[in-house]
Amino acid sequence: MRTIALFSLGGAPGVTTLALALAGMWPVRVPTVMVEADASGGDVAAWRRMPSGPGLVELAATARNDTAFTPAEQQDVLLDHTQRLPGGQSVCTAPVTTDRAGGAVRLLAQHPGVLRPVTDTVTVVDLGRLIPRAPAVHLAAFADVALLVVGDDVAQLKRAKESIAALRLGISGLGLVVVGGSGGTGQVSRAVGAPVWGRIPVDERGGAFLRGEYHQARPRRRPLLAAARRLAHTIIDAEESGQHLAEVNAS
Repeated sequence: MRTIALFSLGGAPGVTTLALALAGMWPVRVPTVMVEADASGGDVAAWRRMPSGPGLVELAATARNDTAFTPAEQQDVLLDHTQRLPGGQSVCTAPVTTDRAGGAVRLLAQHPGVLRPVTDTVTVVDLGRLIPRAPAVHLAAFADVALLVVGDDVAQLKRAKESIAALRLGISGLGLVVVGGSGGTGQVSRAVGAPVWGRIPVDERGGAFLRGEYHQARPRRRPLLAAARRLAHTIIDAEESGQHLAEVNAS
């Protein structure tokens, strides 16, 4: 069972596209669901010209009764509130407006169990920008793995460094994913004080493909999607070896 949360602290490093890529490129043949739980509003439905429901709002409303569900019913709750993108990826979309999305995230944070599948399904949760003491913090703490996504620039890395200690107080499985830049990640890890699980290249065409704006004959070859697959392998390898997230650092 795996629930993986991705979030940023600001700067728009591409959390939603990475969450889509990670769910879509998961290397093990198990179902994956990408859940938009960004309190500021979702993007996927607008990108793909889809209805926002069934999605996060309906899932959160149903989750209020999660204590009454059997394990099989709990699994169905999440899957019943997803739609499929072209290609087959299951997504639980959020409405674009803050009032509706924020209310759903608050409710879901009180009943996060529906995000943890009872089968081999992997849930990738896009939390957007994480704000201290916001309901989404509870979802990050609930996840088996919580990855802070930061751009490789001075402002974002400084923000991450100054926030890591506070984040660790409530989030045990915390790691870092760096977007952009090049080379090894050891220096970034030492500077920020957190393990770097991967470096994701800036890939405009890969992002456009995930947003439905660009046709790609062999999308798996795009740098963004290939890097997401490597990140998935890192998560799987750590779980299989029994390592705690804080003990892992990608090269």
